[in-house]
Formats: sequence, C-alpha cells, structure tokens
Amino acid sequence: MKIGVRAHDYDQMPIAQLIKQIKADGFESIQLAIPKVIEEIKGFDDITPELVTDIKVICEEEGIDISVFGCYIDPALLDDEKREVEVAKFLKSIEFAKQLNAGCIGTETTHFDKEESKREEAFIKLVDSVRRMVAKAEEVGIDIGIEPVASHTLNTPELTKRLLEIIDSPRLKVIFDPVNLITVENIKEQEKLWDDCFKMFGDKICAMHIKGIRLSEENELEKAPLSEAQINYTRLLKEIQKYHPHMHLLREEAIPSSAKADQAFMISKI
Repeated sequence: MKIGVRAHDYDQMPIAQLIKQIKADGFESIQLAIPKVIEEIKGFDDITPELVTDIKVICEEEGIDISVFGCYIDPALLDDEKREVEVAKFLKSIEFAKQLNAGCIGTETTHFDKEESKREEAFIKLVDSVRRMVAKAEEVGIDIGIEPVASHTLNTPELTKRLLEIIDSPRLKVIFDPVNLITVENIKEQEKLWDDCFKMFGDKICAMHIKGIRLSEENELEKAPLSEAQINYTRLLKEIQKYHPHMHLLREEAIPSSAKADQAFMISKI
C-alpha cells in the first residue's frame, strides 16, 4: 500500500515546491485538485494542457503518483441547466486526469438539503450525469471514483450499490471515505456499516481517505487526530488490504507537521 495525502491540505505554493515538500514529508502519492493548490488557477476552465504537462513532469521527477485527480462537482442538481455546467467541467477534466496518468478522477455527489422524498429524483439526476461521465471515461481509458457521503445524494452503501448496478462499468469505482459515512447515530454501530460497505462495494474501491473523527462531550461529531479517532481503522485497513493490497491510502485534513505520526499510524494498521 502507498501512503499519500490530499495536496491542498498544504499551503498554496508553486507546484514544484509543493510536490518536493510532500515528498520530503514522506508521502508517496497525492490527491490533486489543481484549482485548490495553485493560486492563479481559479477554476477548471483555467487549466491548460501545458500546465498539466508541467505537473506530470514534476511528479515523475519526484516519484509522486497522482492517485486521485479531484474534480468535485455537483452531478445531482435538480436544475438541469446548472447540472449541465457541472458535468461539462468533469468531462473536460477527464482528459487532464488521463494526461496525468491519474489512478482515477473523483467527485462527490452534491450536498442533499431537501426533504427525503426528493432523494429519488436527485438520484435519477445523478444516474444521468454519471452515465455520461462514465461513457467519456470508457472512451478515454480512465476510472471514475464516486465518493458516498452521509449528507449527500449518494448517502448509503445500499444506494452506492444501486448506482454501480445501474451503470455496470469496470470504469466506475468508489472512493471510500469511512468518516464521510459516519453520523452521530451510527458511529457506535460502525461495524455494521463497514460490513455493508464491503458487501456492497468492497471490490470497487479505488482509493481510501483517512481522517479522524470522534463524538464530543456534547454528543456531536468533531475532528480528531488519527490516534484519537473513534473509527476502527484496524479492521478497515486489514479488510482493504485483503481486497486491494496496492491501495492508495490518502490522508485527508492533514497537518504537514504531523506527517510522520500520521504515516506511522496508517502503517501500524495495515
């Protein structure tokens, strides 16, 4: 397994300096969302093939893999006109991800703030978006990683499985962030959640995020160092290793000064 980091958890700086710093801190791969790491790039429309080539050369020189090309859009918007704009960003970014030889191009599935009765409508919109995204990915030859999140349209292992079954493509994979599926209600019953995740999409995971969370004294979820996280990473990483021994584990919400401690924690759980 390779230990990586979300690049935009570092301060914005020239890309060569950033990659060198990430390597010096001991990470082997990155999740790269270009507009979040390069100050002059305000959006995906500002990205050029020349910039992508420069980034590829720098990463190759430093031996840093790009495990996830981050293109986080809203593919489940109910407003079709706005959703088309989002999908267009992703379709364009597929070419950049392929140029970078990224392990996958990833997105979440839109924050869901409507009444539950609207979820099916949002899910149908998501299916339409992802179907077109996958068609492009199949044409180009790259995987798409969809990330389920408890507060988003794709919010459960069951709904994730349904999406994977509707769009039955070897190019459609899952970015697994266990913390993003945790709620106040299920954190104390997380073993059933993990059972469901591995049953529903364990073989489709293409990358995994690692971050810390715990219940506060006020019974609310709060960020925590990995060593204090109330997540069964021992079980999770042992399970992941059985399915995907070469998985990229990406530290999310990293604090660069804690890089060595984070890496030691992740390695100890493998």
